[in-house]
Amino acid sequence: MMTQQTKLWRVLVTLVFSLPLAAQSDGPDKSPHKSEFITVNGVRLHYLDWGGKGETMLFLHGIGDTAHIFDDFAPKFTNQFRVLGLTRRGHGESEKPDSGYDTATRVEDIRQFLDALKIPRAIVAGHSAAGNEVSLFAITHPDRAIKLVYFDAALYIDVYLELLKRYPPELFPTKADGESLDNWRRWYQRMNSGWSEAVEASARVNFTLADPEKRARALSLMIENEARPDHTKIKSPALMITVINPGANAVKQLTGLTEQRRTEINDFLRECRKMKAKEIDLFRKAIPNGQVFTLTNADHHCFIDREADVVREMRSFLAK
Repeated sequence: MMTQQTKLWRVLVTLVFSLPLAAQSDGPDKSPHKSEFITVNGVRLHYLDWGGKGETMLFLHGIGDTAHIFDDFAPKFTNQFRVLGLTRRGHGESEKPDSGYDTATRVEDIRQFLDALKIPRAIVAGHSAAGNEVSLFAITHPDRAIKLVYFDAALYIDVYLELLKRYPPELFPTKADGESLDNWRRWYQRMNSGWSEAVEASARVNFTLADPEKRARALSLMIENEARPDHTKIKSPALMITVINPGANAVKQLTGLTEQRRTEINDFLRECRKMKAKEIDLFRKAIPNGQVFTLTNADHHCFIDREADVVREMRSFLAK
């Protein structure tokens, strides 16, 4: 029987990630990477290779994105590292099987991916929902995780799930916003801090691939089957880059709200800020050798919105 939480996620994922797709926008890919496919753990995965020499740095994207979301950011590190980006199962050009969306299976995908490329250890950096993959990989394979980087990544998923039940619908795209890449771009530029080449590339993949219902099912299954890692078992040095007051920029763009509704939304954002403060405290207690860097009023894609700040903090952390 489908639980209320499952129904919620199905509605959310369908709304945000399965809007009508437009068969358009085959624009140029300007990022200096190779685009490759590999079959591991019984699934065909797409990945990007930006090259570089040294230890491997592996980027893991958030839900609904693809490895292309790092197209602008990843090349900043090729002077010191070999840089890769993996698109997980159910996303982008990677295969969308009927099962295997639990965190443990996705982590096994990562392990076998590194094995296939003969990479013994890696710096693992994850955005948003990839936080659980980063954590569980470090816990399950401690000898293979050199360092960890969390980009506004969910460490304690239950808190996020609870808040999402009351997430203001005004902050989501409408059906019309998803009917074409142009509409989506206008919505994103209005509600966020600009439209980068990386956002364009990742969105282009989603807007040109078929079978949106299958993609939506994959995404909802992933969220429904998230692990609850014990972060106290993480031994790798870790950097948490977190956004304080997320959504503040988007709320400023909303028009036609009653004073009461605007107050309700601001009250919700206040709860989000409290959750962030609690998450930072939990991170510090669980990972004593971890570092925290906060960004105020930044977009969730902080490595795009505040690229220079994030690059600086990562370089400092990785140099230690």
